[in-house]
Amino acid sequence: MVQKGRDCGGTASRRGVSRNRVTMPCVADTLTIRLDATDRKTLQAAADGQGKGLSAFVRELAEAEARRLQRAAILADGERVVAHLAEHPEARDELEMLGTPLTDLP
Repeated sequence: MVQKGRDCGGTASRRGVSRNRVTMPCVADTLTIRLDATDRKTLQAAADGQGKGLSAFVRELAEAEARRLQRAAILADGERVVAHLAEHPEARDELEMLGTPLTDLP
């Protein structure tokens, strides 16, 4: 059984049998947040509706948002590269020389 989470490279075995090794996820630092009572009740109700504890529910929300922010940053980097290529014909020429057809660029 592979557990979800980041792989820290460590392994553990069940009952000492090496063929049943599982990857152990990284354990992140604890994050403490303060919520007002209304927000907490709203999140608790949503967590209960999914059969999850409040901490697990909020952690999943935070992890999903972190991934969204990471994807947005990567997309922004790509857009900066495309803008640079649009402003600098010599950069486009170099890219063409390296093998990326100009027809694949916007």
